[in-house]
Amino acid sequence: MVGEIYIGLMTGTSADSLDCAAVEFSDNELNIIGLKNYDIPSNIKEEISENTRAKKLNETLIKDLDLRLGEFFSDKIEEFIASLNLKKEKIEAIGSHGQTIKHEPNSIPPFSLQIGNPQLISNQLGIKTVANFRDDDITKGGQGAPLSPVFHKEVFAEENKSRLIINIGGIANVSLLGGGEIIGFDTGPGNCLLDIWTKKNRKGDYDNKGRWAKSGTVDQDLLNIMMKDNYFSLEPPKSTGPDYFNLSWLQDCLMKLNREIDPSDTQATLVELTASSLSNSLEELKISSKKIYICGGGVHNKFLMKRISFLLGEKCYTTAKLGLDPDYIEAICFAWLAYKRVNNIKFDMGAITGSNEKVYLGKVYLPAK
Repeated sequence: MVGEIYIGLMTGTSADSLDCAAVEFSDNELNIIGLKNYDIPSNIKEEISENTRAKKLNETLIKDLDLRLGEFFSDKIEEFIASLNLKKEKIEAIGSHGQTIKHEPNSIPPFSLQIGNPQLISNQLGIKTVANFRDDDITKGGQGAPLSPVFHKEVFAEENKSRLIINIGGIANVSLLGGGEIIGFDTGPGNCLLDIWTKKNRKGDYDNKGRWAKSGTVDQDLLNIMMKDNYFSLEPPKSTGPDYFNLSWLQDCLMKLNREIDPSDTQATLVELTASSLSNSLEELKISSKKIYICGGGVHNKFLMKRISFLLGEKCYTTAKLGLDPDYIEAICFAWLAYKRVNNIKFDMGAITGSNEKVYLGKVYLPAK
């Protein structure tokens, strides 16, 4: 029997590119048909960054960006489908996480804003689209993130094996599998501050393999200032985003240091912040001696990987060791979540996000007739 084909989209908190995954589901088996990555146009990337940093949302700008990003997604999905020699009629649905602009689950009222107009995608391609994956969870008292732990459990959990899956995108999150209830939460910044500081200092869009950070020295005073942020002392469930850990946050920390510091030392300290906040979170939960697998863009920062491995006292592998490409885990995840939503499956996210009842992850958008 031929299974159903779903396409998952993920841009990540860094907003540098669009990951696409085509996944076939048959009898609950998951088969990867194709994976591809597309650069986001620099003008859209810059506008995403500006709106994410803005203290107050400009509704007109957001609405315009929402449409333009939706059009970009639509064009690239069409291109992706053609590259796989598939017909659009063969695609059951698209799972589009959208680009996060603001994530404020603790505000009154709580909300999380993703753009990339799913109705436009559905209309333009004539394909059912699932999006706004966080909304129902937030309505039911949850953080709305992270969502990937339920997928990590589906594809990586094995009986009588304890595994720790670490996803390092713009934000770092963890999923502890094995030993009863799944634990998952955002530990703090992943690549978001590293990327921002690299761009600000004209060293490129990201610190290639962590070489610039490696050339610097950790400033312990600056690290102490950063680690005093209230987020790190919160107990899970908890989630955050690059609208919080942003350039303003970093500049505030540098001002508190009250002395000059070489930019490469700041970069080295930011690597240590990501590694230390991750390590401390796991230490507080007394999580140790687990097989550790890392996915997300952070796997390419060799210096960061080395520091995480050192602080955790464990050898870290990538999820490639478990059979899934670490660069495309989240795109595959949103294809899977779309598959679950179309089949009306609810999730108990209580232990991960703190929601108080079972929730749908995603809203379904049907093509306009």
